Parts: sequence; structure tokens; C-alpha cells
Amino acid sequence: MEANIEELLRVVGEHHKEAHGIPEADIQAKEQTLGFPLPVALRDYYKILGRSPYITQGCNNQLEPLPLQDVFIPDDTFFTTDKAFLVFYQVEESVIYCRIRIQDLGKEDPPVYLCAWNYPDWQLENQSLQRFLAGKALVQLGVEDRLPYWAIFDESMWSLFDYCRCIGLEREHEIEEGAELNAWKIYVKDDVLIVFELDVSDETDDPLAVYLASFEQASLEKLLREMGKANNLPTFRTNLSEE
Repeated sequence: MEANIEELLRVVGEHHKEAHGIPEADIQAKEQTLGFPLPVALRDYYKILGRSPYITQGCNNQLEPLPLQDVFIPDDTFFTTDKAFLVFYQVEESVIYCRIRIQDLGKEDPPVYLCAWNYPDWQLENQSLQRFLAGKALVQLGVEDRLPYWAIFDESMWSLFDYCRCIGLEREHEIEEGAELNAWKIYVKDDVLIVFELDVSDETDDPLAVYLASFEQASLEKLLREMGKANNLPTFRTNLSEE
């Protein structure tokens, strides 16, 4: 299934609250300041999840959403060659930005482009803003320990196939981010979010790390017990023993 806000909300479930969104009046005020309306997908994201404690700023060198008040159009001093765009996402530590072209703002679900400080030209990141927003949020939930219970498998001899076979992951469990750079694989099974970090510079499918996260302690414990039946299961770190 494709990543979208509905799938993201399904993962967060009852833990999502109305207060986690930004009021319509605040979004309209920002649009007036910018001089044009935000794309529908981005408006919905801020309106529903703009203040979510599970999708917040301050990630550990991961792509993260700019707060609504900080979304901006670059001035002439900005380092990129093309400045006709709206910046709404970033990796602060690595000086990476994601943008939507001004000419695409009228589209309901426009493409997203990415640039870095040492590469001033923009490259396509995702054909769909909706998939981008939901996919990156799911990565944040899994990688950044935003959920109460988690386990992390560091790099090992196991391949992506080995993990999928051990966990019992099928196509029906995968949430497709649709990014041009295939750096992540995202799955949800039995209330557990499973995120694989891949090495895009390597031709193998050996994960750099595997992140398991859940709101439900029993669900994660059950999954780890099932995985533990494998004779050569890689070692992992978890906070379950601390509960």
C-alpha cells in the first residue's frame, strides 16, 4: 500500500488527538503571509499532524518537517541556483532542504525536490508530496524512538530477505514511500512498525539497521519471541527490559 496520512494515522491510532493539528486560522494566516495557498496534501498534514508529539522537530540527522511558521520562500542569498520554490522540510545538521516548486503549488499532490549545501541544484525526491510526508513521518516514528517500545538490530550478516522471512513480512504489510532514493523499507505488522535502513551505495540488500517500534508492549514482545526462534538471530537492543 502507498504511504498516506490515513496509513500514518492508522499506526498512531488512538494516540492521535485533535490538539496535535494546527488550526485552520493559523494555516490561512501563513498562506496570506506567503501570498498563495499551500497544496492540499501539505495543508492536510499541518492541519492534522502539525503539532504531533510523535512527528516533531529535533530529529537526529533525519529529514524533519519545518514548523508551519518557519516554512519559507528563499531570498537571493540562498545557496541554490533555483529559488522559485517553497521550503517545508529539512535536515538541519546536514543542511539538506526539501521543496515544492512555486509552479506546482496549485497541484493537489505535487512532486518534492531535495538539495544539499554542497550540491546547489535540486533533484527529484518523490513524485508525490503525500507519500513523502507520510513516509518520512513513519521513518521518524521508527528510527527516532518516538514510540514507547522499541528494538534496534544493528548491521549484521542478515539480508533484508532474512529479516522479512523471520518476521513473516509480506507485500500486504509494506507501506511504499515511493522515494527516488530507496533508502528505507517500511512495514507494519500486528501493531509493530518495522523500518529497514538500507545502504544506497551498496548493491546488496543488507540493512544498515532494522528498527521495530510499537505503542503496544505485548505486540513487540510477541514479535521478538517469534524472531528469537531463529538460531542465528542477530543481536539487538531494546528498552523492553526497562519496563
